[in-house]
Amino acid sequence: MAERTIADGQDIIWPVPLAARRGLVRPAFAWSGFTSAFASILVGARLQAELGTLDALLASILGSWLLFIYSAAIGFAAGRWGLNSQLMLTAVFGRVGAILPGVLLAALVAGWFGFHVMLTTAVLADATGLASAPTGWLLLFGLLFAAPVVSGLSRGFNVTAIAFPAMILFAVAVAVRDIGPSLGTVFDGPLSGTLSFGTGVGVVFGMFVVSGTMTGDIVRYCRTGNEAIHAMAIGFIVSNLLFLILGVLIGAAHVRLDDLFTRGDPLSLLLLGLIVLSHWTTCDACLANASVTLKSAFPRVSWALVSGGAAALGLVLALGGVVDDVFDWGILLSAVVPPIGGIIVADYYVVRGHIGFSRARDVRCNAAALVALAAAVAIALVIRADFMGDMTPLVGAPVAGLLYLMLATLAPHSLGAGLGRGSLGAEAID
Repeated sequence: MAERTIADGQDIIWPVPLAARRGLVRPAFAWSGFTSAFASILVGARLQAELGTLDALLASILGSWLLFIYSAAIGFAAGRWGLNSQLMLTAVFGRVGAILPGVLLAALVAGWFGFHVMLTTAVLADATGLASAPTGWLLLFGLLFAAPVVSGLSRGFNVTAIAFPAMILFAVAVAVRDIGPSLGTVFDGPLSGTLSFGTGVGVVFGMFVVSGTMTGDIVRYCRTGNEAIHAMAIGFIVSNLLFLILGVLIGAAHVRLDDLFTRGDPLSLLLLGLIVLSHWTTCDACLANASVTLKSAFPRVSWALVSGGAAALGLVLALGGVVDDVFDWGILLSAVVPPIGGIIVADYYVVRGHIGFSRARDVRCNAAALVALAAAVAIALVIRADFMGDMTPLVGAPVAGLLYLMLATLAPHSLGAGLGRGSLGAEAID
């Protein structure tokens, strides 16, 4: 079975057959380009300012490892069976039940699209000396960044591969010009700050927890589950962590991020160009994430409509100020999203055991999964409100998984957690 094109949508609504998969390199580069975003540098620099250098480094490392472990548990199953995120949700939550978590994830990753468009205009406004970016810039760059995906010219994840080498060049230039002269004194300043360490970990975890939950959209092209884990290790532990640490070191060297682009020299112009390129590829990937999910959930709706709608939603969230503060946004995501992953993990490794996704559920809605999801999100939001982000990343996934296993054990058939005899497609693992 050959891989079909995005135009007919068949590679979105069916598992990717083994013959059409690409191995490790391309998914690894896709993840690396996705996670080598300027937003990681921004978060790292702000962590340094609010946590201090040492705690910022530790929060970056711990948050990245938590994110990798969480995503790898989901990605192993996606890579083994060739499933995108919505197909995996369908296998767990049922054909109709999967629409709710799928639309939620698509809306949240569309929010990241809007955030990166907004960040692009903010960087350009600083570089041109404007006090703030005009609203027209946001709409213009939103249209430009969305056009390749909406038109079907880009799958989103292929173009992210070009961002990683571009951002490596960016990192080397900044390290030599801006960090190098202050390298001997980066630990001379405060080593702790006023922000809680747990909140810092939660922000790092929340940065890519949505796309980490939707990792099947990338790693379904790996040939095995182990390759999927390797691809995510490269994306999170190598790429994302590298740029978080770069941001921490920039802050510790007392270099303002604005100053990287505003010196008027050729190197500053090159760095500005590399950042705009990175933002485009990240927006491309975010929009593809949302579009693949929505197209899989609503196969009769055209690709242009679902991708255009996701782009419009992202711009509305950006214009409405919903994604203005990356720390608040990251903590919110670390509360709302992990319960979805916790249920996927519990279903795949415990309820299904050794049969994996070879069987589809014989119900339209897995009520046990939806009840567990709602309860775990509510608990995580309460904890977020009372304790900021100190415990949020550690609560949602295990609470949701345990609640789901309890409900699936007590009433598997009446709550829709039982398995039928249908196959998701044997060609996916032949």
